[in-house]
Amino acid sequence: MKKNGLYIVLFALLMVLLFVPIIQQTLHPFQVKPLNGAVVKVEKPQLEFESYKDMSYQGQLEQYVASNFGFHEFVIRLYNQYVFLYRKTYANDVVIGKDKWLYSKKSVFDHYRQESRLYSENNEMLMQRFEKDLERLKKVQDLLDERGTKLFVLIGPSKDVVYPEHLPQNGNYVMGDGLRAIDYYPQAFAENGINFVDVCAWFQQMKDTVSYPLFPERGMHWSNLACIHASDSIIRYMEQLTGKNMPNLRIGSMFPDEPRNPDNDLEQNINLLWKIRPLEQNYYAQVEIIPDSTAQRLRLINMGDSFFWNMCYMLPMNDLFESYHYWYYFNTIYYDKEHTNVSQLDLIEELEQADVVMILLSANQLYDINHGFLSQALAKLSAIDPDELDNILESIKENMRANEVWFQSLKEKAEQQGKTLEQVMDEDALYVFNQNPENFLN
Repeated sequence: MKKNGLYIVLFALLMVLLFVPIIQQTLHPFQVKPLNGAVVKVEKPQLEFESYKDMSYQGQLEQYVASNFGFHEFVIRLYNQYVFLYRKTYANDVVIGKDKWLYSKKSVFDHYRQESRLYSENNEMLMQRFEKDLERLKKVQDLLDERGTKLFVLIGPSKDVVYPEHLPQNGNYVMGDGLRAIDYYPQAFAENGINFVDVCAWFQQMKDTVSYPLFPERGMHWSNLACIHASDSIIRYMEQLTGKNMPNLRIGSMFPDEPRNPDNDLEQNINLLWKIRPLEQNYYAQVEIIPDSTAQRLRLINMGDSFFWNMCYMLPMNDLFESYHYWYYFNTIYYDKEHTNVSQLDLIEELEQADVVMILLSANQLYDINHGFLSQALAKLSAIDPDELDNILESIKENMRANEVWFQSLKEKAEQQGKTLEQVMDEDALYVFNQNPENFLN
């Protein structure tokens, strides 16, 4: 009798395990916390004779079921929690360091001098890249200055530079021989008259004297509180650069609180069942503008990486700036009602209307300080005579025609895009010029 009861219980559990996921997948009666990060949605394949015959349907259906079965999110989190016990994660850009500190993979590779190999084959070529972008930066800064727009570089901090003591140290990471952009640019900026603010150096100097973490243990970006205090100094630098009195910040007393976005962004990407217990408390502060009838709100353009989000989240940006357009990696545009992508811009008009252009890049993003912005800005701000530009573009197209491989690839591109060959040649000639305008300018 006892055995029969046990069999009934086991059978009932089996039925639950079999059918409850199916019910959840079909009807979704239970609320399940969605996964964070980039999740690729797998669509249900259509059953067709040909796909069934060549076995492709079966493979597609297997992928669909694996990605959409009931409680899929819970199972993924459970598995991630298990591997986290062994200091492992399958999140693409998360590395677990000492004391369960989390780092972005890019910053870890940069610390071990391996990141530079993504940008150049060797140190000599990388140095040439650095010097070329430095020359572009100086020219663009001077050309904008003539138009009344001030440009400066904000070197944002990187977690591996400020808190290297928590980095992983194991056989997976071997010190390479690559050059680090953060070791080159600050001194080069100072020697070549580039306007810049080195927040990374500030944070290194002050990390042992401040009473709050400059980077959260579970996040990739500067802590929200560190961003607030750094921003106060950055605003003062903008005042010095432009000679204009900007609004002043009043920063309240700091207080502890649960992590706010993006202070736990790396932890969110791991998708665990339970939160990681922090070693240190997260702190925040209220920020407001000090009334000042003489203060001026400037028009800001920021071109750079995601460290700017902290400023947008934590500061009263509308009270600080008349506008603060955010050109994310010189691609997608935020906080601009008229534009969503830099391809829509009249670049000269936008730059001339701005009071300040800030290039904000964290230390491990400095390798590509150009991001297409400096080269395009240089090309357009150099004010080439239209006839001269036409001659330059025609000479580029002559090179296209003379290069058999290049010319054939343009024919194929025109056919794929449904354009005429001449249209594609015009577009690509302009692209070649914008990428390396200094090759064609006197």
